[in-house]
Amino acid sequence: MDTISLMLHVTAAAVLVGPQVLMFLAVTPATWLVDDERLKRDLVRVVAGRFGMLAGASLVVLLLTGLYQFYFYVPEAIQENMMDYRFGIVFVVKMSLFTVLVLLIFAHMIFFSRRIARLSDAVLAGEADPGTLEYARMQSFLFSVLLLLVSIAVLWLGVALGDHEYARLPR
Repeated sequence: MDTISLMLHVTAAAVLVGPQVLMFLAVTPATWLVDDERLKRDLVRVVAGRFGMLAGASLVVLLLTGLYQFYFYVPEAIQENMMDYRFGIVFVVKMSLFTVLVLLIFAHMIFFSRRIARLSDAVLAGEADPGTLEYARMQSFLFSVLLLLVSIAVLWLGVALGDHEYARLPR
């Protein structure tokens, strides 16, 4: 079961981080080429919705498999005295950044995505300046840099935890 849990954990991490890279480097810049605001809005809505479902499912799998691995795979001596090992500091930083990541994802969804949707509707109705919408999209894109960097940091810290020669040494 340990191997299956690890396989699911790594797959969920890949499913969470991979699409972020794709969205950042390919999908979002590709939408800049779409001049039709309605088409751009609909395209982004579909892609972002599916990405959101993937991200949500990945976060749940990461949390469940991570808890399983901690309680059933990490030796009891390390669980009880985490901070006596490198594992402790790496684990605390990883979990802190994972929490920050979840909060950043929700912040992006609540503040940027909803604002952009409202502005897009307003632009289509002729009630808002398209420049304001593009500025909001650029802010969202720049915020995505932070999301991507935190995601990669969590991923790398997970790799460090999996390196037993490193993580399980006394501090």
